[in-house]
Formats: sequence, structure tokens, C-alpha cells
Amino acid sequence: MNNPNLFTVANRLAQDSIKLQRGEKVCVVTDTGRLDLAQVFMAVVATYDTDPILVVMAPRAEHGREVPEIVATAMEGADVVFQVVTHAMTHTDATQRAMQAGARVLVLRGVTEDMMLHGAINADYNQIAVTCAKVYEWLDAASDVQVQTAQGTDLKLSLAGRHPHILDGLVKGPGTFAAMPDGETAISPAEGSTEGILVIEHTMDGLGLLDSPIRMEVAKGKVVSIEGGESARRLRRLVDAADEHATNIAEFAIGTNPQARLIGIMAEDKKLEGAVHIAIGDNHVLGGAIKSNIHLDGMLLNPTVEIDGKRVINAGRLLL
Repeated sequence: MNNPNLFTVANRLAQDSIKLQRGEKVCVVTDTGRLDLAQVFMAVVATYDTDPILVVMAPRAEHGREVPEIVATAMEGADVVFQVVTHAMTHTDATQRAMQAGARVLVLRGVTEDMMLHGAINADYNQIAVTCAKVYEWLDAASDVQVQTAQGTDLKLSLAGRHPHILDGLVKGPGTFAAMPDGETAISPAEGSTEGILVIEHTMDGLGLLDSPIRMEVAKGKVVSIEGGESARRLRRLVDAADEHATNIAEFAIGTNPQARLIGIMAEDKKLEGAVHIAIGDNHVLGGAIKSNIHLDGMLLNPTVEIDGKRVINAGRLLL
């Protein structure tokens, strides 16, 4: 990666998103699939009078898999952590430990050179912060949510007692994180509360672009059937190879980034303003009680969303 614009974008993220200070202890965590991009961040960090460490591991099998203890320990000792990885480490005990120790974390999972230079990453994140805050108000006051799509999703979730999380690209201070490209407000539904039909369209973590929509039946907060084409069969294999909590409905999130593109990579797709993504598996990072070794987001395009009977998204248009 010799494009000098990559350094410019990475430097902007260091300045604006994570507010890197001179002399801070920095850990750049990567894997062998993202080493070139991690080196760009190392070059940026080196200009801040720091002595950064680069930790390289094998790519995790899927999103949410725990990392080696030596990686966890390195992150725990840092003021700032850049996660330039193939599969997300966000929903891991290792990241939780680092944040509990006061680290500021910037997640760049699945980010490519194209995503660094184009699309969602170049949005106005101060404006996205305003949108995220409005969605936060809706979700924080919510008891019940209904989500419907033309593809067949008809899902009801309870948010009673839960509090949302803003991901607006701006790390707020010690013990917090952002994920670039960013733009979403997320919440974990109450365990056992989600009921109905969930149809994942276009993209899903661990699968990429889908060959056809994946239809799931959900009862008492768990996926009880998965139907569709080859993508559905692959998802069943991922779930079967995971643990007993892999079918938990873990997350409901609303995208808030008007520059996000549908490129077949969830790291950008799910930030699309007015789209919704719903995850299965682990929810303990979002304030829930379920731990799983997977956390897989799936896209819902052009959804209609009602919160306590009030429509807030109409066929993919965020009603701000």
C-alpha cells in the first residue's frame, strides 16, 4: 500500500476519531490479512513521539472470536489501541479488559484500501454524531420496537431496561471505542423478548454478499430455524460450530451514515443511513448477559421501524 492518501486518512482518524496525544502508549493489533494497512497506522503513530508496538496474529475464524492472551495483555497495557483486523474483536473479553483498563479503542475490522479512501469513512462525523444522538433518544426511551421489510421481516423486540450505544466515529474518552467507518446507534434487546420473522438481505458477517435472502424464525429471543439458499446453509454451519448461545438475538442497530455504500462488506454496509442490522450471538459488550464466541450482523434494507407505535424509519428513510 504505497498510496500517500492512506497516510492522510489514517492521520485524520488518529487526530479526530481517537484524539491521539503525543507520548501515549499505543498498540496496533492486526493479523496477517491486514498487515499492510496496519503498517500505515504504525507510520502515523510514530509521528506522535510514541514508541508503538505492533502485534500480529493469525486471522480469527469469525467475528467475536477471542484472541490470544498475549494480544489481550498488550491491549490492556495501552492508552490507545488500533484494531486493524480481518474479523471484529469488538465483542471479546480481550477488548472489554482493555477498555476497563482505560484504553481508547478504534476498530477497523475488514477495512480495505478502497474503504479508507472512499465512501463512509469520509463523511461529516460531527453531523453523524447529531443524528446518532437523536436515534439514541428514541431507543433509550423505548419499550417496544417493530421492524418490517418488503422481504418479509416482521419482528418485535423489547428494549425495556436497556440503553443504547452511540458509534459516531468519535472515541469519547478512556474506556470507550469507535468503529470506522462509523455511523450507527445500537442496543441489545432484552433476552428472550424477540419474536417473529427475520429476513437478512444483501450482506451478513461471516458470509459476505448473500446468494439469496436468509429467512429466520425467532421465538423467545432465539433463532429456531434458518432457511434459504447456500448462504443460509453456511450460516447454519457457523451456528452449529459455535456454542449454545449463538442463536441469541444480540443487537438491533440503526445506520446513520449518508455516505455509506452497499459494497458487500458489513463494516461499511451496515452504516447506511436508514438501514437496520440485527446480530446473533454475543451481547455482553452491549450491556446484555449473553456470552458467545460469535457475533454476526445481518443487513435489513429499506426497513420500516416503529418505536412504541411511532414510525421513525419509513422504507429506509430516517424520519429525523
